[in-house]
Amino acid sequence: MCSNLEVASGNIYYCDDYSWKYYVFRDRLDAGLLQALFTRQVIGVFDGYVLGLAAGGVPVAYVMAVELRLPLDVIVVKKITYPWTTEAGFGAVTVDGIIVYDKDAAKSIGYSDSDVLARGSNVRRYAIERTLKFRGNLSYDFLRGSNALLVDDGIATGYTMIAAIRMLRNNGVKTVIVSTPTASIDGALIVAKEADKVIVLNLRSGPFYAVADAYREWHDVSDDEVLNYLRLYRERVRLI
Repeated sequence: MCSNLEVASGNIYYCDDYSWKYYVFRDRLDAGLLQALFTRQVIGVFDGYVLGLAAGGVPVAYVMAVELRLPLDVIVVKKITYPWTTEAGFGAVTVDGIIVYDKDAAKSIGYSDSDVLARGSNVRRYAIERTLKFRGNLSYDFLRGSNALLVDDGIATGYTMIAAIRMLRNNGVKTVIVSTPTASIDGALIVAKEADKVIVLNLRSGPFYAVADAYREWHDVSDDEVLNYLRLYRERVRLI
């Protein structure tokens, strides 16, 4: 699938054929199929769960779970954003209260640790509401002792992914492999310190990295779309 598989920092696996380029995927579904094939090339047969980060990671995870014939579930990790935007974040929080953030970025906008914790507590409530909406409960006990493929549509700063990894570790997951179609070098390096492996087709450098720049078709994934992909997956499983 990838003729130029490269390894960086010991556990970051990327494809030089796809890296350092823009708009290499048609959309998230196309990226999910290619990422599934690349993941299989890197790790072979995998025994575990595919966990998609809502919302943008769910379409990617859906295709990967179908292609790799693995069970699918969803995780909600909410960004802690700067006061002036709902997009750019300097940290993230999970449903079980794990907070990961850039302390230098927080200081630059005048936030103390207690300010970030208070903001994270507010954001966590939103993550809990969405988790209940998508899956009906907050329990991930079934993951204990298992392996996980943690999937998003891309890695920018890496804080969302790190928070998700720590959540999985807290739930007893044995091996966490991060698999994402695109990532910034800096984000991948940060995530690689916490994951067992990071698998990324489109690795890119530069000061202005954006996940969307890997996709020719891009839109914000709605909650209804997430629910639809989860429903489609359940229907496929029933037909097998």
